[in-house]
Order: sequence, then C-alpha cells, then structure tokens
Amino acid sequence: MRLGVIVAYARVHFGDEPTLEQYGAFADWAAQMQFAGIELAAFSLDHFARDFSDSQRLQRFRDHCQAKGLAITAFEAGFLRHMTVHQDPAVRAQAVTEVRKSVQVARSLGTDLIYLHSAPHPSWTIEFRRLYDEFSPPTRVEVPVEFSWDAAWAEYVGVIRDLVREAEAGGVRLALEVRPYEMVSNADGGRRLADAVGSPALFLVQKELLPVAIEKLRDRIFLVHLADNDGITDYHWAPGKGAVPWDGTLGALRKIGYAGFANIDVAGTYQDIDAEIRAGRDFILARLAGASR
Repeated sequence: MRLGVIVAYARVHFGDEPTLEQYGAFADWAAQMQFAGIELAAFSLDHFARDFSDSQRLQRFRDHCQAKGLAITAFEAGFLRHMTVHQDPAVRAQAVTEVRKSVQVARSLGTDLIYLHSAPHPSWTIEFRRLYDEFSPPTRVEVPVEFSWDAAWAEYVGVIRDLVREAEAGGVRLALEVRPYEMVSNADGGRRLADAVGSPALFLVQKELLPVAIEKLRDRIFLVHLADNDGITDYHWAPGKGAVPWDGTLGALRKIGYAGFANIDVAGTYQDIDAEIRAGRDFILARLAGASR
C-alpha cells in the first residue's frame, strides 16, 4: 500500500478551484513530504474547461510529477456529482459527454481512475450544518409525497451505467464516493449499484463500519481515503485524532490484499493544514510499520 494525499492542501492555500500551476506547487510540496502520489480535481465545469482542456499542459504536469517520483492516483471530476441526478435529461446526457472528456484528462495525466461523489436526489429537502463542504449529518430531511424511489433509482443506475461505459471504453475505471444521505448510502447500496451496472470498472469509496465495508466491497476498492472523525460527524481530521478503528481498518485492507494508494484526506479549516497532513501521514506510517514487525 502506497501513501498519497488529496487536494485539500491546494484548496486551503490557493482557493477552491486551484489552477494547474497551483496544483504544481501542491505537487512540489507533496514530493517534499515524501508522499508517493497526489490527486487532481476539477470542481466546476468552468474549472474543468480552464485548467484541464489542454492535453499538452496536462502531459507536462504529469512529466513534472514523474520527475519528482509522484504518481497521479486519480482525477476527481467533482462537477459531475449533481449532474448525475439532475431532473433535466439534457443535463444528465451532458454528464456523459463530460466524463468522455474526463477520460482524456485522466489519460493525459497518466492515471486510470476517475471519481466523483454520489448525490442526494434534487427533490429532497436537506439542511446541513456546514463544515468544510456538506460533510455534517443533515439536520432536516424531507422527501416529497410524489417521489418514487424505484423510478429515481432506475434513472440513477442508467446514468452511472452510461458513465462507466464511457470510462471503460477509454481504458479507465470510475469510482463513486458515497455518503449516508445520498442516493447510494452504504456498502450494501454500493454493491446493489455495482450489480445493476454490471461492470468491473465501477468501484466505491465507502464511509461506514470500515472493516466490515472492506469485507463487503473487497475487489471493488480501487482507492482509499484516510481521515478521522468523532464517530458522529463526518469531519476530515488527521488519522489518529478521532475514533476510527485504524488497526482493524488497516488489517482488513491487508487481509484482502489491497496494494493500491491510500491518500491522506485531511480537509477543513486548520491553523496549519500542512502540519495536520504530516501528522496523519506519520500516524499511518507508524501503524503500518508496527503491523509489519
């Protein structure tokens, strides 16, 4: 298992939608911190068009990372999230077009993995206590009387199936990070989605009882994010600073033979996010070293 890091460092230091040049500074920092890989992300369609439309720039970025010993572990197409559940069929169709472009971005960056977050259905009324993004448990959830789960699920499966087909045709895999208040909310729902889509190119990033979820998903796990919380709210603290059962989680990953990247997923507002990321890195490295003795 190799240790990488997500893009939160770049967003804290440079803003919500870092430029490719700013991602370069992030890559330099990650290499100095001795991470083996980084993620890149586009968080809006404008961000995607501005910084990820020039394949030669992306290839130069990839070469810069490779020269520093960094792999690009995944491209997060964050702008796709709400498009997959949009009630306008034209927007859902556009999501397929945009994932086709994302395949080319991933290939230019030298990664075979694209991921996005699942989303709540737009007809639901959900109120959050805002943390870093929409990461707190909802304080209010209302579903309209006319809502049909069967119809919404069939529509969602169809969109995800189309996205996976595009990814697979381009030689990459598609990942879906799911959360408790969305269309796919746990490992069992993830397995149901995977069975309905019917492609080995779909995998899931799950947040629940982690050792159990790892057992359920096994070969559907292509990437791991490492963050801690208090067991109630979905904070993104440094590993070791909360209630996550790390020995059982890392042991479950060893049991299934997971050999991919595990990326430190510290996010939020901190006096020194650099120090928080380093603390999480050091905690995981110590746990891994202890397990190998």
